[in-house]
Amino acid sequence: MNGQILREDYKLALTDICEKCEVPESKVIAYIEEGVVEVQGNEVKLWRFTEASIVRIRQANRLEQDLRLNPAGAALALELMSQIEDLKNELKRFQPT
Repeated sequence: MNGQILREDYKLALTDICEKCEVPESKVIAYIEEGVVEVQGNEVKLWRFTEASIVRIRQANRLEQDLRLNPAGAALALELMSQIEDLKNELKRFQPT
């Protein structure tokens, strides 16, 4: 999904997100609990995810596999990676062109 524009109005059910990310429901639920992804809906059968959730779940799952992290560790790593990216972008603003 690199280079693609992600649509926020595109909604996926839990079964769809599990299929697209190739992870079990329990893994997606763990990522929700750790704040990796946000879900819309109050009941599991009504949960809806955006396309951005696909990217985040795949990233978290990859971190777990590659670095042998648990969901909490993957969530922390994603947060740190996001902060690093923000800092890099901030530095670019101050560099002379």
